[in-house]
Amino acid sequence: MNYNEIITLALSNTHTKSGQVGADLLKTAFNISRNTIANAIIKDVDENYFFQFWTRDAVADQNNGEYPYPKATSDSAGMLKCLKLSIKGLSTDTYFTDADEVDIKTLSRDWSWYLENQPKSKPIYFIADESFFVAPQFSASDLPDEPSGNQQIKLGGIAKMTDLDVGAEESAILIPTDSHWRIALGMEQFIYKARKLKQEAFDSKQEFDVEIAKMIDELTNRDNSKMTGRLPSDYNLGFGQ
Repeated sequence: MNYNEIITLALSNTHTKSGQVGADLLKTAFNISRNTIANAIIKDVDENYFFQFWTRDAVADQNNGEYPYPKATSDSAGMLKCLKLSIKGLSTDTYFTDADEVDIKTLSRDWSWYLENQPKSKPIYFIADESFFVAPQFSASDLPDEPSGNQQIKLGGIAKMTDLDVGAEESAILIPTDSHWRIALGMEQFIYKARKLKQEAFDSKQEFDVEIAKMIDELTNRDNSKMTGRLPSDYNLGFGQ
């Protein structure tokens, strides 16, 4: 469902006409409900939901090798958490080389040494605030003659939920489509509160919490085999020990 369809469902579920609550309240309720669901998935479902790749341009002599996290744009999600980083040490490289994450507090040398001396074949990085720091540092000779758009840094991570506006399409919602109706359910408590229906709001909140728990159970362990093979049990055939 898209934004408008979810809004319509929430109003229908609460027997509310659009004129009874404001458009701003509906937008706020939509985004709170969507973010609540997304945060539950990120926290409790270990299945790389909302995983995306981003690329960034390498910059020659970038101070401390520091680059900001990807930010949300009109057609791209921002990054909440970095899970993987790789680089093309030279613009002519065909493939990216995975970088190893390090703990800046336990390195045996000052970070400036790694910026100068870390081999391009074994890049390293660490995360601080909303930036990532990469060594070795890129030089002008590592980049193409026209460095803009070189995209020599590749990130993999969890997309950051940003508030959606009226008319957002289904593809922008990111929540699994089977749970789009749960966004409408999460909106109900706010619609009821706006109409001063406190008991209905309380009941709706409890139902929403139950459905989030069900959703987590549904989304977890999509591969029940756990990557292992096993022989079928023959106990019921009389051969069990």
